[in-house]
Amino acid sequence: MEQKRKINIDVYIGIALALISAFFLWETGRMRPGAAQFPRMVLIAFLTLSVLIAILGVRKTLKPALAKKSDFELSFNVAKMPIIAFAIIVIYLVLINTVGFFIATTIFTPLFMLFYGARKIAPIVATTAGLNLFVWVLFVRILNVFIP
Repeated sequence: MEQKRKINIDVYIGIALALISAFFLWETGRMRPGAAQFPRMVLIAFLTLSVLIAILGVRKTLKPALAKKSDFELSFNVAKMPIIAFAIIVIYLVLINTVGFFIATTIFTPLFMLFYGARKIAPIVATTAGLNLFVWVLFVRILNVFIP
């Protein structure tokens, strides 16, 4: 009886990154041609590298000897932290649209720092205040950019 092959994690990562790249490449169609030139170049390079990752993952799946010791199986425990981080960032983006950038950033920054293990209050407060102050001075005061 033939043993079932496990698909290498690089296949999933390569496909996911290729889909994200293709979506953003499609979105550049809404931009002015001059403004879209650099994002398109970067996204085409990113898409090419993503497809290469997927192809190498297929090779590793077909020939397990090519897989390195650092390769690991895709499981929920492996993907849990990135998924939670992504969910926090999505909530942050929703908050920006509902309560504004500065309030959302004041909520998001400490929560994200706590999520990644920061426990001392002084660095959390300093980072949050410093980030808000930097963005306000640079973008609002100096560059006169409207920040929602």
